[in-house]
Amino acid sequence: MEREISVTLGTIEEVKILFAPGALGYVKVVLLHYEHQFLPEDPEAYISGDDYVFVFPCNKEIKDYPKIKVRAWNTATVYDHDIFVGIFLKEKAPGGGLLGAAKKALGMSE
Repeated sequence: MEREISVTLGTIEEVKILFAPGALGYVKVVLLHYEHQFLPEDPEAYISGDDYVFVFPCNKEIKDYPKIKVRAWNTATVYDHDIFVGIFLKEKAPGGGLLGAAKKALGMSE
């Protein structure tokens, strides 16, 4: 299963993943931006759990393509399981701060 979550431009500061009771570690989850896995950082790793909320501090900057892909798969059962993903980010300041103001003043695009 893959789902895309739309986000705003800015920096992802925290990700929460809740595994509902019954998943028993069979559901595996990774998060990607473009097609590059950033959670967990190790491309061979995944997140799994049961009746648990994982909280991951993060510092992932989203400069363009404001979508995060959640890839999940079920390894051992035929039953569907619920997972919930929360992405918390600090939005990019309008105008890009001092550098953005300087670029605008010089007629340059960001």
